[in-house]
Amino acid sequence: MRNLTITRTKSFVGCLGKMKVYVEDYQSSETVIGNVPCRKLGTLKNGETQTFPIGNEEVKIFVIADQISKNYCNEFYKVPAGENDVFLTGKNCYNPAAGNPFRFDGVTDEEVLKNRKKGTKKGIVILVAAILVGIVIGLATSLDLPRLFASGEPETFTYLNMSITLDDRFDKESDTDYNICFNGGEAAVFVLRESHSSLAELGKLSLDEYAEIVMKNAEIDASIVKKDGLTYCEYTLEDGDDSLYYVTVFYECEDAFWHFDFVTFTEEKDEYAQDFFEWAKSVKFE
Repeated sequence: MRNLTITRTKSFVGCLGKMKVYVEDYQSSETVIGNVPCRKLGTLKNGETQTFPIGNEEVKIFVIADQISKNYCNEFYKVPAGENDVFLTGKNCYNPAAGNPFRFDGVTDEEVLKNRKKGTKKGIVILVAAILVGIVIGLATSLDLPRLFASGEPETFTYLNMSITLDDRFDKESDTDYNICFNGGEAAVFVLRESHSSLAELGKLSLDEYAEIVMKNAEIDASIVKKDGLTYCEYTLEDGDDSLYYVTVFYECEDAFWHFDFVTFTEEKDEYAQDFFEWAKSVKFE
């Protein structure tokens, strides 16, 4: 036996979902992925490293999102026979047509690359079919055509004494690095609360001072702006091959400081920038 260690590099893409790791196994098969019988090894959260025992024979390692999309949203890596431990890295990549799949780093195997293209083609067919079904359902329930392309109905979410109005595309999820996250697919809002008591050793801070400390600790060179009642920073960060657009907004209530990271891909900035500021202005504290 030997150990297989996989690191899922932290990425905004698919950040809230757990990826499932399978190994080729013709004796104890639990599912079939790409016509290969497989046994589940475990799961990988965003930014997590996990180690799994595998045999010394040559095997394929598969990573999928779920059983529903496994036939087009999958990635595999051929581990050669041997006794040495194996170390792999990868992350979820932005490709809505293929379900924003996990991809192993440094892959040049033609069989793997061919499987990626095949998965994208299948995903496109499924995506187009889903859009057509959605349009048919929409037309059956309403003749108000502009609503078919609306960005979503306003929806208010709460956490402790905080409320924010986003829209119904968002789901509230827990996050290991933040108190709460609101995931909208192409955009997300990450929320962190820091009580005054937890920062007592720094003395009494103003909101501007708190914002400066946060940005300095994050090693982000961005100017703090005060405009339209908001205190915020606007910047982009590179995450591997992806570029992310951030608006980080700072708040203070009676017993705590808060900061909200409104995030999307830089290529989606024009679509979401105005929404980010509107959503930021909707934040309220009881």
